[in-house]
Amino acid sequence: MSKKARNFDNWPQLWRLIVLSICLIGHGVIYADNLEPQNRLNIAQNEPLIEKRPIKIGILAPKGKATAFNSWSPWIAHLNEHLPQYDFTMQAINLNEFDAVANSGEVDLILGHQASFLSIQPNVSIRWMASLKRNLNTFNQYSEIGSAIWVTKASGIESPSDLKGKRVSAVGPNAFGGFLLAYKHLYDEGLEAPRDYEVIFTGYPIEQGILLLEKGEVDATIAPTCMFEHMVQNGELVGSKFRLLSPYPALGGCLSSTPLLHNWSLAALPSLDEHDAQRIRQFLFSEQDERQPTWGLPVGLGEVFELQKLSGLIKVDETLWQTVIRLAQTYKIWLMGILLGMFLLMVNHLWLTWTARRQRIQLETVYHTLHEYEEMLSRADRLYILGEIASGIGHELNQPLMAIRNYAEGSAYGLKKGGDPTEFIGPMERIAQQVEHCNAIIKNLQAWAKPKQGHQMEWVDLQPFILRIIEMTRLQNKNRVQIDVNIDCHQTIFTVISILEQVITNTLLNAVQAGANHIIIEAKCERDYYKILITDNGSGFSEEILDAPFVPFRTTKQEGLGLGLVICERLIASIGGKFRLANRKEANGAAIRIILPSGHKCPYQREELAGKENDDP
Repeated sequence: MSKKARNFDNWPQLWRLIVLSICLIGHGVIYADNLEPQNRLNIAQNEPLIEKRPIKIGILAPKGKATAFNSWSPWIAHLNEHLPQYDFTMQAINLNEFDAVANSGEVDLILGHQASFLSIQPNVSIRWMASLKRNLNTFNQYSEIGSAIWVTKASGIESPSDLKGKRVSAVGPNAFGGFLLAYKHLYDEGLEAPRDYEVIFTGYPIEQGILLLEKGEVDATIAPTCMFEHMVQNGELVGSKFRLLSPYPALGGCLSSTPLLHNWSLAALPSLDEHDAQRIRQFLFSEQDERQPTWGLPVGLGEVFELQKLSGLIKVDETLWQTVIRLAQTYKIWLMGILLGMFLLMVNHLWLTWTARRQRIQLETVYHTLHEYEEMLSRADRLYILGEIASGIGHELNQPLMAIRNYAEGSAYGLKKGGDPTEFIGPMERIAQQVEHCNAIIKNLQAWAKPKQGHQMEWVDLQPFILRIIEMTRLQNKNRVQIDVNIDCHQTIFTVISILEQVITNTLLNAVQAGANHIIIEAKCERDYYKILITDNGSGFSEEILDAPFVPFRTTKQEGLGLGLVICERLIASIGGKFRLANRKEANGAAIRIILPSGHKCPYQREELAGKENDDP
């Protein structure tokens, strides 16, 4: 048989193989079409048998750990059934344990409400897996949640404003439905804790706050939506005893006081491999069993963050301008009041400034007018003093001229008797001194009519100075008067010698002319002043003179001009001292006090001598 014939004989066998292959492929397609979708997923996930990887899921337990196990155990079993390569276990945690468990790495996945995640960020790196849509096994089967503010009907509280000054219980500062949403609602109503109401956090289980309200230990309570209805359904509460504040529509027949927000989310912690996280997320999104929890895309924490920032639980780094805006919005009423007050203060300041300026101008005008009058009076006063000088110059010069006459007559009489001329040198020197004294008197009197200028001050030893004046007085009166000296001062004084000599001399001569035969001079030195007291046993001063002691041209002497005391007072005043008149208290006679600055301070600070003039040495 030829080769071509043999090839032709093999064709039936080839066709039989082709037909058989087509039948097998078609049978496989039909078998695959008859499989259920879930079985196809299991086949796709069928891998070689390896050791199961343990995955622990931490789940927040708001109603207690036992309730959490009852609510979520079916879901854990469902995961183990459909993801056999993993060994899922559950750990129920309360809110106080949430941070510690997340930081310790005990669990690979963690499930909780949105607010709880803010407490672990950014310390723990998390990856969002999914957000819960619904779980039929929990008291609130919907993921969206709000806050319900409950009061008793007997309390008389009808609106949120009635809560001012009341005690309000809440689950905790991080509880989403159990505090934060209600806090924002009350804040929008104008109430802020703890300023307007007191918040008492009861913690988990969350029904504790409602039980405290039932017992009357608080005035109101904040609970998550559906919590109250769940307790009524289980016979734990009598619903007719309570009232909801600010009713708001909710899901599933539950009542709320606030709008609803997404609540629960699932997150992967760093211990979970990214490949495993993607596989678990894929299974959650493909879940078709309505009896199991259903999941959606993760919901962000923006709204929760704003709520916690509003309640003060989160301190945010913000710019100065943001801080100003936030404070202005928070305290806008106070800010408006402060701005209004500042505006009124500014207006008041401007008005006071204008008034003060107007008064200053008026005062300056009055001052200039008074200054002109003062200059006029000063000129008139100087003219008046010139008249006094013209009248009193003879009075003042009479004393030294009498001394010169006595010295001259005595010297001439001695020379006529043939006396030794050298014996009269002393009297001649005293005559020269009296001439100088006359010159000083004229200068002192002329100084009254001129503007005040500084006198020539000198240091002088007080005791020898007074003894010299006494000697001249005795000489003029031919030793007819007894003069005693008691000087409790052994130091020099800083004064105008000519003025002090003129005043003391004039005082002694006045005492002699008043009939005195015994004069006592006492001096006392203090740190800031000197006091000279001159007393006599003469007739003293009349009441008229004591009432107005320094009136010019008033005299009790037939030949007097009434200028002696006036001149003495003005001379002492010109060197910063005081000249005072009085009568002796224990006997007849006059008492004259001369108070002078010591020289340690400016001699023209007359106010420092105030109060000294009435002190007897």
